[in-house]
Amino acid sequence: MAVKEDLTFEELNTALGVDAFSLSGSDIVVSVSAITGDTYTALTDEGTIEFLYKLRSACTTAQDTANEGLTAGEQLDSFPGFSYSPPADGYVTVTQSHTVQIPLDTATVKGTNV
Repeated sequence: MAVKEDLTFEELNTALGVDAFSLSGSDIVVSVSAITGDTYTALTDEGTIEFLYKLRSACTTAQDTANEGLTAGEQLDSFPGFSYSPPADGYVTVTQSHTVQIPLDTATVKGTNV
């Protein structure tokens, strides 16, 4: 099979369980409300941390699904699982990361493989 180097927006929609990404002309538009489940009234509303957490989580799910049936060397490895701290004061600290390969020409950004 071919090496998986990136995710599609359709794969993210599937992982999210909602159509958060849509095509409008030649632009892909994202619905933050679809991802967070919250309602927003202005660009001054807070919510970017929740949005990024949930989007990054969907990337891991989409990557795991996309990697099914692929062999070592073909699998995308840009979105590893999260790291969690022990609970304290009712909260758990979650660390998220992603890994990309960036050539000297930054117009071509792609994921890494295991």
